[in-house]
Amino acid sequence: MHLDETDTRFYIAPSTIPGAGNGVFTKIPLAKGDRLEVIGVLVRVDSIADICTRYTDRYKFRMGDKLLIPLGYGGMANHSDTPNMEKIIDGDKVYLRALRPIESGEEILYIYGATAQAQFRK
Repeated sequence: MHLDETDTRFYIAPSTIPGAGNGVFTKIPLAKGDRLEVIGVLVRVDSIADICTRYTDRYKFRMGDKLLIPLGYGGMANHSDTPNMEKIIDGDKVYLRALRPIESGEEILYIYGATAQAQFRK
């Protein structure tokens, strides 16, 4: 399997959140509702792959009986109690969707949590 991030609207840079390491930033303004597809690897809940990746649990996205372990930009977005994006499931894909207009150069932030209610909204 080969996965590669291809969304050219974003870039990685040091986070604005102290101690968070790197984060994802916009190269261009985003409108409310614009999406970033979260690419990654799907594993079954409670499978050996799930158990062996427990260290990533707070980043995993639940999709029915499977979990998406994010890679690419979706895996680099940081947590904030005042997010500008929300996790959503649309069919068989996971996205981060802009809650409001986001300026060029602004860090992408969302609320972490394996059971966050936003990830089940469409």
